[in-house]
Amino acid sequence: MELYQIRYFLAVAETLNFTRASERSYVSQPALTKAIQRLEETLGGRLFDRSKNAVQLTDLGRAMLPNFRQIYDTAQATREQARRLTRVRKEVVRVGVMCTIDFHQVLPGFADSQQGRTELDLSFREGNLEALTDALDRGEIDLGVMCSPNEIPRRFAATPLFSEDYVVAFGDDHRFHGREAIEMQELDREHYCERIHCEFSHHIERLLVARGVRLQVVQQSAREDWIQALVRANFGVAFMPLSIARAAGLSHVLTADCPIVREVKLLMQAERPATPGQQAVIESLRGFRWEAASAAP
Repeated sequence: MELYQIRYFLAVAETLNFTRASERSYVSQPALTKAIQRLEETLGGRLFDRSKNAVQLTDLGRAMLPNFRQIYDTAQATREQARRLTRVRKEVVRVGVMCTIDFHQVLPGFADSQQGRTELDLSFREGNLEALTDALDRGEIDLGVMCSPNEIPRRFAATPLFSEDYVVAFGDDHRFHGREAIEMQELDREHYCERIHCEFSHHIERLLVARGVRLQVVQQSAREDWIQALVRANFGVAFMPLSIARAAGLSHVLTADCPIVREVKLLMQAERPATPGQQAVIESLRGFRWEAASAAP
């Protein structure tokens, strides 16, 4: 059995709801369900009884609950002890940056955090929301620059960095050209290029459905540069953060009747004490002038 399977089990046991457990774990519901099924196969029995309206622990699930809690807590403590014992003199702070965040926008803040600190190095990696939260849980990264429309799970400590608008980006020949804002209804039946890793996709979809707006998805991609190229070539429009649209040089408008704003935060494990180097980076980023950096065209 894997530690992430135990974490997913504990989330469902606490919420008794697979949807809420998946949101709390920052993982898709199918992935969470599959992980628990594999855990059940390993144990040789069902851990949950699921009906149309309720989820309950089975006798096996109730028996395993205290054991899994102890295993998870022990693993976390062991990992932290190993990291303390193997830490080299020059500390490397490992940072995960979500792939939907413009790296050029956040990099100045990290560069500023290294000013005058020769004992500190930074190491960066990118990933989607699910991959980076798992990396935080596994101790593969120390800090994560992320955002989500859902509530941040309690196992993470979050430091707000900055907020930014979502916009509708389009090609130069589009009928929205020259405007600063539109109404959501104007997007009805619009050709749409879908950013697969966008953490706000489901949130935006719910907003559109509530207003009776139907998009025609004509292109999908996990690559931001592909979506930008498709939008630029007038294949369709795309919702994206303002910083991404600006960096790509794409024309864009706000949705005046339904503003969409994301808050970018710095996450770390709440129960894992910050090292001096990590704390120095956190404090520096907390005091950085993000407003000035975000305002740059």
